[in-house]
Amino acid sequence: MVHSKARLRALSSLGALTLLLFGLVTLWPSPSRGEYTLVVNSHERRGVWEGWGCSLAWWGNGIGGTAHESLYEDLFFTQKSVPFLGQALPGLGLNIVRYNVGGGGRNDHFNGAVENIPPAFSWYKHIDGYWINWNSPLPTSPSWDWTRDSNQRRVLQAARKRGVDHVEFFANAPMWWMTDRKSSAGGALQAWNRRDFAHYLATVVKHAKSDWGVDVSAVEPFNEPSAGWWNYPLGQEGCNLSLGQQALVIADLRQELDAQGLRSTPITASDENAMTEATAAAKYFLSHSVSVNGRSRTVADLVARVNVHGYSGLVPWRDNAARQSLRRTVTRKPLWMSEYGDGEGSGMVLAQTITEDLTYLQPTAWIYWQPLEPYSAWGLVNGHYADSPGQADRGAPAWVYTKYYVMAQFTRFLRPGNILLGSNDHNSVVAYDPQHHLLSLITVNYGNSQPIHYDLSGVPLTGATATVTQTSTDGTVLFQKSPVGLRQKTLTVNARKNSIYSVVISGVRL
Repeated sequence: MVHSKARLRALSSLGALTLLLFGLVTLWPSPSRGEYTLVVNSHERRGVWEGWGCSLAWWGNGIGGTAHESLYEDLFFTQKSVPFLGQALPGLGLNIVRYNVGGGGRNDHFNGAVENIPPAFSWYKHIDGYWINWNSPLPTSPSWDWTRDSNQRRVLQAARKRGVDHVEFFANAPMWWMTDRKSSAGGALQAWNRRDFAHYLATVVKHAKSDWGVDVSAVEPFNEPSAGWWNYPLGQEGCNLSLGQQALVIADLRQELDAQGLRSTPITASDENAMTEATAAAKYFLSHSVSVNGRSRTVADLVARVNVHGYSGLVPWRDNAARQSLRRTVTRKPLWMSEYGDGEGSGMVLAQTITEDLTYLQPTAWIYWQPLEPYSAWGLVNGHYADSPGQADRGAPAWVYTKYYVMAQFTRFLRPGNILLGSNDHNSVVAYDPQHHLLSLITVNYGNSQPIHYDLSGVPLTGATATVTQTSTDGTVLFQKSPVGLRQKTLTVNARKNSIYSVVISGVRL
């Protein structure tokens, strides 16, 4: 069965219809009935938070170079109050971006060959690649064109200027001429081009460091490689690679990075679509060895961090056991939830996914796929850019979804450098800011209105005060802040159904 983000959008629409037919309580059951008490466990440490992020890819290409570009850059990468369609939106403060090293070609003929581009391939999803033909591997030769993909690169640099401090490069597909279908829109990597693919990625990383001034924090050669649905012709980039092929590409990439003086640049893998596929890949990498610079090493040794996508196990099939299984398999190796998106506009599915990821998968970073979309709730906001790169007023703002505010309830109160703590509530995220002595408790309340009590008896407090910021997914309350009483190390929030609460307590010293 073929899946893609387009198919996932269709599944999300089906899920939305199911919600209308059966109601919120059916798919988003309350974790308890009546009031309950959350107890903070300040002795349980779940890692140091690295941050929140997004992929650039399509939306960066879609709005880069337009009059509206800076609006979205402020919205996503700062914590300013940003005017948007008559509202003042809280900037998300994302500090991670994933840059798509494209594999697309133009109408450039080389030895009679030109990329096969399907008619359904939207212009903004077709990302230019830099190694335009196979005549020469030298990046200074005419076989390379470093002027391409200017829109996405503009957004990358603007994001860095606004405080983004993690830039990961990833590949949805190899260069089009490296595949069996001579296209970036689906197919398989040809065996004789495997080392070329590794050379391409390492060369782009080297160029980004030396010519663009971008400190690339990691490089990921794959995107859902085991899924099996990246078959030409698609409306987006993709490539199928077996686990054995992945292992060989990782070995080649390590050698290419080392040869270009990039020994300190880590490799991440494998951005599988499902937790179960990621677990299978992690186990395979642990048990298989490859040769790197004449030395035998396990594939797992070459992978500095595990990346996984969060599309599997969504409504109504929540698979938290698979999240836990992946976490156990990789032990304490760094892990990122490196891509997630959904088409449900209220933000309840988003909130549930984030809290379950942080509770059961326990990543140290969480990345949304496309915060800006031209037409659907897969974006947190919408802007008009789908028609053509030359359309009038390309990128003009069109809509904001309640899920934007839901996202802000997490990104504004769980910040890079915070220490993730434990609690007895799987619907809450608890974090400590050691620099500012703040404790943040982000709670998702589902189908029942109920009092929620916070027990801070195990937390040292000094002159503490508390505030709470609320968003209700019915849109009646949006990022509304108010003080909350703190008495004898307890506080209570009278929570409305289907709402998110971010409680911040000052004067905490752990």
